[in-house]
Amino acid sequence: MATKTFRYFCYVCGYENEISPNIPKAPAMEKHQIECKQCKDQTHILVTSCPHCDKGVKYFLSDLDFPEEVQHLSKAYVLLIKGIKDSLAGYIEEFDVPLPERWSVQLDCSCGEKYTAEIPLPHSLE
Repeated sequence: MATKTFRYFCYVCGYENEISPNIPKAPAMEKHQIECKQCKDQTHILVTSCPHCDKGVKYFLSDLDFPEEVQHLSKAYVLLIKGIKDSLAGYIEEFDVPLPERWSVQLDCSCGEKYTAEIPLPHSLE
C-alpha cells in the first residue's frame, strides 16, 4: 500500500492542508477522516490507485462517510428482502432475489488503463 502526499483546500475556510493517506491499489478503496488544521472542519476522503501503475491516484471527498452510507442502505435493502422472504415462507417454495456483492465505480488512469474500484456490500439473507 502506497502513501502519497497531496494538498487540498478546506471547503469551509479555504485553508490549504497537506495529507498523506495510505492508498491501496484498486479494486480496494480506503477511507480516511481528515480535519482542517485551521478551522477543524472534518471531511471524509476515499482513495484508491491504479493497479497497473504508481502514478494514478483517485480520491473522492465528501462530508458524508460514503462507504458507511452505502453499507447502511445495502443492509436496509437486505433486511427488507429477508423480511419479504420470511413472510412468504410456507406460501412459495423458492424465493430468490439477486443481491449485489459490491458497489463499484469505473475509473480511468493517465497511464491509459481502465479499472474498477469497489466497496463490498452485505448480501446474506440467512
